[in-house]
Amino acid sequence: MKNILVKFHLQIGDYEHIDYYLFNKKKSEWGYCKEFWGIHKRDSNCLKDNAFWDNDMVNAISVYSETEIDDEQKKTLKQLGVIY
Repeated sequence: MKNILVKFHLQIGDYEHIDYYLFNKKKSEWGYCKEFWGIHKRDSNCLKDNAFWDNDMVNAISVYSETEIDDEQKKTLKQLGVIY
């Protein structure tokens, strides 16, 4: 099983936020965003390359980076509260 740490860029109204999530397998950027944010359908009117609207078409999400990490790094990030 892989440990893929994905860093998301979220645009929520005027507020920008970075969030992290750990996946157990490699996916497309759409796949990561769909699972992380629970988006139901992919809108053909993307805001920019690989930036996706939420279900209400108000907020946007994109993958900032993805990195494969080892089990020790995963344990450290969990201890620090970066991932759950």
